[in-house]
Amino acid sequence: MKNLSIFNIKGGVAKTTSTANFGACLSQNGKKVLLVDLDPQSNLTKLFKAYSMEDLSIADVLLNKNLDLHKVIKKTDFENIDILPANVNLAFAERKILLDVSRSQQNRLSKALESIKDKYDYCLIDCPPALNMITVNALCSSHDVLVPIKIDKFALDGLEYLLDSIDEVKDEFNPSLNFKGCFITMDSATTVNKVIKQELKNILGDKLFNTTIRQNVKVVESTFEECPVVFSSKKARASLNYIELSNEIF
Repeated sequence: MKNLSIFNIKGGVAKTTSTANFGACLSQNGKKVLLVDLDPQSNLTKLFKAYSMEDLSIADVLLNKNLDLHKVIKKTDFENIDILPANVNLAFAERKILLDVSRSQQNRLSKALESIKDKYDYCLIDCPPALNMITVNALCSSHDVLVPIKIDKFALDGLEYLLDSIDEVKDEFNPSLNFKGCFITMDSATTVNKVIKQELKNILGDKLFNTTIRQNVKVVESTFEECPVVFSSKKARASLNYIELSNEIF
């Protein structure tokens, strides 16, 4: 199983949307995919109709050492896609992890995923928009990390810090962690976008993927349909972009 984190310390960059649609693209190619929702907002879980306050969630996985992961994983409505769901309890999990010094804090997710590594081809992890212990668990369990970028006035702010943070986790905890690259979301054909894209290209070189995800109302509509746009609007511009980008990445 190849583990991949989708991470940015900023919110609103289509991190969850991208995680869902990468999973959809991979599943269409016959790959078995496990989605892991590590964002307390639980939008990935809600998108796949898996939200519950009564059922076990990823917070329980991080806090309970001997929990059987099979009891937490939920099937979705889509073939080849399962999910480790989140709920609001995840918002309180980090403090509990930090207070528990009886075992290691940063590799709890990694150890849990070991038990199902032969069941899936890919594990896609939707990280919270923060560099906290939850995110560190994601990065410590991952082979690769992808960074979505929305082009706006602040697109370049914090990028160096973000990349340094990934390197720090790699150096301290996970030597095999690979920064796969950045991709641009909500792209539009404006002069400003072209300028910022060139600046990103100058900074990232071949670590900036060529395919961008164009701005498309169908993406917003797909969230109301509780379905990745790749499935709900197969011919939409964003769907074609995600398919092309998925082929470039995977």
